[in-house]
Amino acid sequence: MILAAKEGLVSAQCDITAAFVTAPIPPDEVVYVAQPRGFEQGKNKVLRLKTCLYGMRQSPRYFFQYLTEKLRKQGLEPSNLDPCLFLGEDILAIIYVDDVLIYGRSEEAIDQLIAALQNDDVRLRKEGTAEGYLGLKLERDGNKTFLSQPGLIKRVVEGLGLSSKFSTACSTPAEQAALPRDADGEPATGSFNYASIVGMLHYLNHTRPDCAFAIHQCARYTFEPKKSHEAAVKRIGRYLKGTMDKGLILDPSDDLTIDCYPDADFAGLWGHEHPQDPHCARSRTGYVITLAGCPILWKSKLQTEIALSTMEAEYVALSTACRDLFPIMDLVKEIGQHFGLPVQDKSRFHVRVHEDNVGALLLGQLEPRRMTPRSKHYAVKYHWFRTQLEPRGVVLTKIESKEQLGDIFTKGLGRIAFEYLCKKPMG
Repeated sequence: MILAAKEGLVSAQCDITAAFVTAPIPPDEVVYVAQPRGFEQGKNKVLRLKTCLYGMRQSPRYFFQYLTEKLRKQGLEPSNLDPCLFLGEDILAIIYVDDVLIYGRSEEAIDQLIAALQNDDVRLRKEGTAEGYLGLKLERDGNKTFLSQPGLIKRVVEGLGLSSKFSTACSTPAEQAALPRDADGEPATGSFNYASIVGMLHYLNHTRPDCAFAIHQCARYTFEPKKSHEAAVKRIGRYLKGTMDKGLILDPSDDLTIDCYPDADFAGLWGHEHPQDPHCARSRTGYVITLAGCPILWKSKLQTEIALSTMEAEYVALSTACRDLFPIMDLVKEIGQHFGLPVQDKSRFHVRVHEDNVGALLLGQLEPRRMTPRSKHYAVKYHWFRTQLEPRGVVLTKIESKEQLGDIFTKGLGRIAFEYLCKKPMG
């Protein structure tokens, strides 16, 4: 969508009718079914299937192979990085089960592709543009695109019982103090379906990066929530109620630049969990990756190993963020080559990683690349990304902590700091 806004691409949303039953079963595979009621052709006989049926475990795979073959006939090849992305000359298609999203330079090119697939026995039906794809509300104003999920927010607010005018909104989705396990706390009241609300919040996270940290905190306790966890979920609901019109603003800049903002909260649960619980010493990783100034990926999660220092926690976050950064770089380059973008020109295509911890920054930039006495114990797993920086043209840069966008994914912030950082990715 960022590239579509940047390049002025048009879109089409399509659906494939009775998708699985159109996929043929390979000749070397034999599947028999009982004769359907009202169609008996003699006793003790069965039917051999020629095409798949809904409910067969292999149906999704055979349908995808069938659709891939049809798209290849039209000159679209699957991406080397994402098998559900098909690329052609100035056109691309994204497959999500039986939903297809097509972007192209012109409506004529898209219509020609749809007509060619229909003539090749693909029951493709055009349902409009990208607006509403997979439940997302999409609004365009020139090159600016606004993504939101107001319907889902309304369901969350209603599910939490916060529709009343007496339910007040709050300015942040999470308390500044960490949310502990609260093993000895009061049991959940059951006034709402905790797992269902958390599931809806996870899907809402696609357009609300400002809630990612708060949602992950609550999701940790889905299987045994306490009353304090219910209160944390309701706080998210109160925040959403006051920001129902908010969403993701994609307003790409002229520069074709990828920026990564990794951050970590060292042992953030220490002092909140039981001191004998090893989870209290785990640090949290948070990062956001932007393309042309627009966020495309963000995460908030606990680190799998216990870091022994702030620098180690920050360095682990830096390495973890690079695992997602490098595939995104390759994907942007692959798409850019099909749409004539200057992705091979290092003077116009820049990749930067913004680190606010001086120790992690110096260790990442250390030349020649080597271990230090204090970094030997995490060398194998987390030093790998340094070998990729120079060949890929990635630059590690220092950023002030108050400008670190990844901060909202690692801890609860005060209202002023939270609103200041949220304005950058969300307007």
